[in-house]
Amino acid sequence: MSKTDSEPDVVIVGGGFAGVTAARELSMRGRRAVLVEARDRLGGRTYTADHDGHAMELGGTWVHPLQPHVWSEINRYEVETETFPVLEGLRQAVVSDGRIVNMSDDDAARALEAFDQFCAPGTTLFPEPFSETVGPDPQGLGDRSLRQQLETLQVAPELRDWVEGMCSLIAFGPLDQSGATEVFRCYALAGHSAAQAMAALSATKLVKGTRELINSIAGQATLAEIRLNSPVRRVVQTGEGVRVELESGEAIGAPTALIALPMNVLNSVEFEPGLSDIKRTASADRHAGAGMKCYVRVKGDVGNVSMVAPEAQAINFLVTYDHGPDGSWLIVFSANPKRLPMTEFDDVAGMQEALQLFLPGVEVERIVGWDWTNDPLALGTWCIYRPGQLAQVLPDLRTTEGRLFFAGADSSTVWRGFIDGAIESGYRSARHIGDYLTAGGAQS
Repeated sequence: MSKTDSEPDVVIVGGGFAGVTAARELSMRGRRAVLVEARDRLGGRTYTADHDGHAMELGGTWVHPLQPHVWSEINRYEVETETFPVLEGLRQAVVSDGRIVNMSDDDAARALEAFDQFCAPGTTLFPEPFSETVGPDPQGLGDRSLRQQLETLQVAPELRDWVEGMCSLIAFGPLDQSGATEVFRCYALAGHSAAQAMAALSATKLVKGTRELINSIAGQATLAEIRLNSPVRRVVQTGEGVRVELESGEAIGAPTALIALPMNVLNSVEFEPGLSDIKRTASADRHAGAGMKCYVRVKGDVGNVSMVAPEAQAINFLVTYDHGPDGSWLIVFSANPKRLPMTEFDDVAGMQEALQLFLPGVEVERIVGWDWTNDPLALGTWCIYRPGQLAQVLPDLRTTEGRLFFAGADSSTVWRGFIDGAIESGYRSARHIGDYLTAGGAQS
């Protein structure tokens, strides 16, 4: 059966950076797509929202020149970037032994040296980090958790607590459930340098927000029809094509489909025939990323601060977003939100209690954020594999199943879990779909 002129070449399920990038790339190959997105916006686990005159990133935020795919898109669309946090007058501190310890420039340098020591296995595990090559692993580091790796670190207590706090921020979930390879990989991608890794992870953001970039990419998906508010119920694959059934009752047919959903929500869509055992098990087990990020408005000028705390603390990282005599905005990260003395996501009193260790006497006025872990369209934050998932899950997550192709930040080769990884995945999937259709995949 041949494809009709009115039928798309591919149905793309998911409007995050992976799906939107694939839609643009397929358009440039002359392929028509219908992209269906359950949310009322594009962006997936990135989300720019306006509050108090600021374009706040409630999801993915940071970009860097060391992330080649996103940086090429930033240059392509001339998207303005800025350094964040502001380094001028920045007060750095770490919570150690239950108290705030201010860090001098020399202390900060020693902390980076400790992180170099912690991440040293990344040099041999990921000798070519921009490829899929994994080096020899006679010590079984691929199955080691971040907690197990931290137990090997022999440095001063304050430095160890700083490293643990940074691991909590990167993992954004329990350290005993987060694979050490996830931090080793970021370190290797940053040139096996702690200083470069910190810059790549949290030094540059988009002035107008990630929405500017994804809307720019979507604007060039000229052969793609983008449908928001279109949740998918079922995906049926036959020898002749794919039928994507929406919750509304509508069905969209095409020779192929691209599934650009987070790993954790794959099981929320019915597939016929079912997906591989590995994909279904990975979705059920989920990755470890389950933290909470929010913006907190407080009274008065708290100054320009950056504070790190080990896993046992309710808050593991906070940084000044904006400050002045009329009030300040902080960005607050908790790797394990269950530790927070909060009954609800926007519990002002509970957040105020948690912040007293860091900023004694601070008064919280309001909280702005998004609860990604309980969002049914995300079921988690950025992807951090559990111990062993790197080898067991990653290859299968992006393996084609018949006419179904797969993309997303969770299965990218390089900066997995980042905007960069989602874009890379969109490039790859569009190329594979284009090759498949050119080779005759549009015919039954």
